[in-house]
Amino acid sequence: MPGKLLLFVSTGQFHACTWQGGVLSEAQHFTDAPDGREQFAAFLQTHSAPTYLLTDFIEEDFRHETVPHLRGSDRSALLQRKFEQHYRNTPFRQAEVQRRQPDGRRDDEVLLSALTNPALILPLLDILQAHTIPLAGIYSVAGISAPLIKGSAAPHLLLLSWEKSAGLRQTYFDDQHLYFSRLTPMRDGALLSDQIDTEAARTQQYLKSLRLLPQNHVLDVSIICHAHDQHELEAQLISNPNIRYHYLDIQQLGQRIGCATIHADSDATPLFLHLLAAKPPRSSYATAAHTHFFQLRQLRQGLLGLGATLAAACILWSTINTWEADRLTSDIESLKKQASQLTQQAQQITLSLPTTLSSAADMKTAALLLRKLDNLSPPPQKILDELSSTLNDYTHIRVDTLSWQMGADQSGAASAVRAPDSTAQTILLSGELEGLANDPRGMLNYLDRFQQALTQRGHTVTALTLPLDVSPQGSINSDAVENKSKPPQFALKIVWKTKS
Repeated sequence: MPGKLLLFVSTGQFHACTWQGGVLSEAQHFTDAPDGREQFAAFLQTHSAPTYLLTDFIEEDFRHETVPHLRGSDRSALLQRKFEQHYRNTPFRQAEVQRRQPDGRRDDEVLLSALTNPALILPLLDILQAHTIPLAGIYSVAGISAPLIKGSAAPHLLLLSWEKSAGLRQTYFDDQHLYFSRLTPMRDGALLSDQIDTEAARTQQYLKSLRLLPQNHVLDVSIICHAHDQHELEAQLISNPNIRYHYLDIQQLGQRIGCATIHADSDATPLFLHLLAAKPPRSSYATAAHTHFFQLRQLRQGLLGLGATLAAACILWSTINTWEADRLTSDIESLKKQASQLTQQAQQITLSLPTTLSSAADMKTAALLLRKLDNLSPPPQKILDELSSTLNDYTHIRVDTLSWQMGADQSGAASAVRAPDSTAQTILLSGELEGLANDPRGMLNYLDRFQQALTQRGHTVTALTLPLDVSPQGSINSDAVENKSKPPQFALKIVWKTKS
């Protein structure tokens, strides 16, 4: 955990200590005189850590305002008007929105506070700026004390603490929200118990006069003290219907917030300093001019952090690229080995092939001839599929014989003068007509339709034998009587010619 420089300032004096890992160093005290300021300037020569300034002044004022719920520049402008109205003569002022009203316009309840005598800390701030000390903020004991009452169920609570160099601090909380605080210097020779008894009664009457504490409502007073002082306080302070006293052991309280300091008495100054270093509030009394060097430090650290992040990212990216390059190199070597093996296999295959090679033109001619032969000589299956498809439509035809020959039949005078057609294939089909013997004309028409069906498929059909002799010399009646015992027979020549 980074170290911090803590300054505690009260009227007429201040002291400094360092905070590292939850441990406070021994305080070095300085007076608010020229010699004390010179000593403090010399002290700063060896300290440049972020600095947190804690004040404990009588001159600290608190005011509650109810303002419209605004945001952004409108809210800033409204608060600025409130500051000018109440705290015009000091730059050390702040505003904290404590809660929002549940009904009506739901306005904001704001606590305004300020250090009303800026001359008490301006000389100290000038020394810090002259030595470019990064001041993180200016805080007050009352403003940082809320974590000490965390978990308390009392709706109206008065927290009392004693700071050896300042006095008795009384801070009033209404429902866990800071309402006001006042500092009372210790009277010479007065006992802590006597002063607490007197000041607690005064504060209780003050709260009732302002109607901040309801009538007939008890005020819970929590006192931060050492175990040795608690016995004396319990003997002197008697609770009554108006005030009820509670005691917070300073050592146990410090352990609860992580403070490792050993407290020798009831002085709560180290407790508040540790609380400030461990959990500094978001807002403070410091202006932008006073925290200039701290903001520069934060910006520089942010840039360094960003640079370190970018450097780490670049290293990671470079590592990934190197690994990827190694992997690609390995893959390239593997591919080269595979290519070498394939080349050797190709050479072996080439050596095993016949030495006779064909040119590309010869291979093209061979392919064209094969394609032409396929067109000239279609497979028999294709031709028989067409014939079978046609016969399925003519169920009265029963095939007896089927013969096949390549080229058109050369019988006849007309074919004698032509060369054989090598592209044609001829089928000689003979068969019978069943169920049509008693209808000669229907028989001839049926066979004629069969021939026409084949002709429509682009083939030539010639009747070699008809079931009846239709020549001038023939007699239909005599054929019918002669062939009555068997079905009429026929024979056809079907020429399948390949389409060019």
